[in-house]
Amino acid sequence: MPSVEELYGEIWAGEEALEAELDRSLEPRGTDWLFTAFAALGPEPGQVVADVGARLVREHGLRAVALDPVPLHVELATRAVADAGLEEEIDVVEAAVEAMPLADGSADWIWCRDVLVHTRLTEALAECARVLRPGGRMLAYVTLATELLEPREAARLFEAVAVAPESTDPAALEASAADAGLTLVSVTRLGGEWRERMVEDGTWDAGAVLLRLSRLRRNEATLVERHGRGRVEAYRANLLWGVYQLLGKLCPTVYVWERRA
Repeated sequence: MPSVEELYGEIWAGEEALEAELDRSLEPRGTDWLFTAFAALGPEPGQVVADVGARLVREHGLRAVALDPVPLHVELATRAVADAGLEEEIDVVEAAVEAMPLADGSADWIWCRDVLVHTRLTEALAECARVLRPGGRMLAYVTLATELLEPREAARLFEAVAVAPESTDPAALEASAADAGLTLVSVTRLGGEWRERMVEDGTWDAGAVLLRLSRLRRNEATLVERHGRGRVEAYRANLLWGVYQLLGKLCPTVYVWERRA
């Protein structure tokens, strides 16, 4: 630990050079990078991808089965597919990842973004392996907890937004994938990159988020009375999610797995 003299006379007195380095962008990847990562895997026209948006269908000539367990999401997705004129290319189905209404080996690809954290991990990955053809690949974007996320923080955060704690543990996630018969192809740890890019692009205001978190804490009792504990806790957790990514408590990560032949 530095002395008071060292802290004020040397360390803080010379921080301008450090600040200058931190003010320079590290050219972080944005959310569109995920589509670039999928394209690099080499999808071919006519192949089937499970759990995907219309963008992949258009860019790669794929056929898709879009799965979601939430009726409202299914309704909105069905409407969006119709508006885009893609009814022939995309089937929208109400189903959970743990029980996909697809035949064994019927999918060439699985695109799984922000889903595994809400699943029964072992069942979900086993089902993904079942529907993939031998040699088929799965791209999964997940948010993992790091050693900086304290247990009490994790418990409150995950409970509020229906996240299964096991799914945020990289060791548990990778072990479940291996047990399901999925071979690890690559891991890309994005950390705070996407959030940095959002701040730099002006699409996410970290200052406004922190201001709301402070106001929520100071006025929590009144807000809970007016809106209910569940809504307030979920809103708080949603605000913290991005902040924790910037602070390194959560680590967005992209996995690519291949089903063993």
